[in-house]
Amino acid sequence: MSTSTGDNGNPYTVAIVAMGPSHKDYVDECLNKSSRFGVADETWAINAAGGVLQHDRLICMDALPYFAKAAREANPSLAGFGDWLAKHPGPIYTQRKYDGFPGSVEYPLQAVLNCCQYPYFNNTVAYAVGLALLMQVKHLKLYGCDYTAGQHADGQTGRACVEYWLSVCIQRGMRVTIAPSSTLCDQKSGRVLYGYSTPPKITRDGAGQYRVSL
Repeated sequence: MSTSTGDNGNPYTVAIVAMGPSHKDYVDECLNKSSRFGVADETWAINAAGGVLQHDRLICMDALPYFAKAAREANPSLAGFGDWLAKHPGPIYTQRKYDGFPGSVEYPLQAVLNCCQYPYFNNTVAYAVGLALLMQVKHLKLYGCDYTAGQHADGQTGRACVEYWLSVCIQRGMRVTIAPSSTLCDQKSGRVLYGYSTPPKITRDGAGQYRVSL
């Protein structure tokens, strides 16, 4: 288990928690450790997850006044934002700082683009991963980032974008862990290595090197 660097700098381990079914893996891990801090130094909530889960940062890249308007218009899926979003102490990473939302801060888009070198962020989780790259997080954990477009009528797109940025994270030396029940990177299938009738056991040693036993 990764631990904090203890230097009051950027978080060593970050859990990104979105609204997909595998957010339950995060809750289970927190309960098993009796604390969310046993799972990650910081938890970053995505959109509506911020109204339910304890977290350190909220990433909500839609224009925040939109949610207030949607609530007034009685959109059943968005009305709940009106209960807490304007009261959120922050930071809420969003397009810019908005009047009426004291916790809002401008997402550091320019800095993220210069860090990542490619303007490809088509969903909120991808922006969160970009922020983790900018902050040089050492271990990134993803929960509830399940993309089901084509499987359900309201399934979200954006899986390819998140998987692309996770590849960049790994190439830059970041450790990435995905919730066991997530569809992201086919984690849920348990068959991420094609061709093996019996999946090999894969572990990592203290130096971060993979070990395979058949």
